[in-house]
Amino acid sequence: MTEPTDVTFKPEAPTAPPETPAAPVAAKPAAAKPAAPAAPARPLPTPEDISGWIHGADAPLLAALFEGLNVTRFDALVMQVRKEELVPQHWQVITDHTPPDDLEFNRLAEVGKLRAFYKDQDLSRRRLAQLILGWRELGGRRPAMWSVADLLAAMRRIIDKGRPVEWNDFLAAIRDIWRGHELPFGKEQLEVLWACLVLIRKNTKK
Repeated sequence: MTEPTDVTFKPEAPTAPPETPAAPVAAKPAAAKPAAPAAPARPLPTPEDISGWIHGADAPLLAALFEGLNVTRFDALVMQVRKEELVPQHWQVITDHTPPDDLEFNRLAEVGKLRAFYKDQDLSRRRLAQLILGWRELGGRRPAMWSVADLLAAMRRIIDKGRPVEWNDFLAAIRDIWRGHELPFGKEQLEVLWACLVLIRKNTKK
């Protein structure tokens, strides 16, 4: 007869608790790059620069008076001009800004005179390409008939609509039209523009 087998229960060694996964190490934020230094403010034209420009000289710094202006800042500068009564407090508002075809601009007598005056075709093309922007914003009003108030109105609309414009060429074109005017009107507008630019220069922060 077979004797019963003595089976002794041996408890197993307790299993080790599962390792708790280590918390992920937060990545260090990349060091912020130092901000690029702001471009130095462009120098403003001196009163002597403005005087020379009125009389026909080139003054590249003149554009610094208007580059980067928004409508709010432009209106503030024009308000100072109005306070000094350099231009009328109110002028006729042109409600229709739809200009005629561009061919009408190119047929204007003053445009032809400018082409002959400049002689340099590249200069002529560049300045007329800027002047036509104001002509469009004033609904096709002839540049020979613009007053300084009209000029400021055209400039405001160009700024308000974000039109790309080269202020030096734009302003030089209308200056040269007024300088070539056969009537006293042209000289009067140049004198008003001169006073306006000097005042705007005075009220423009560097």
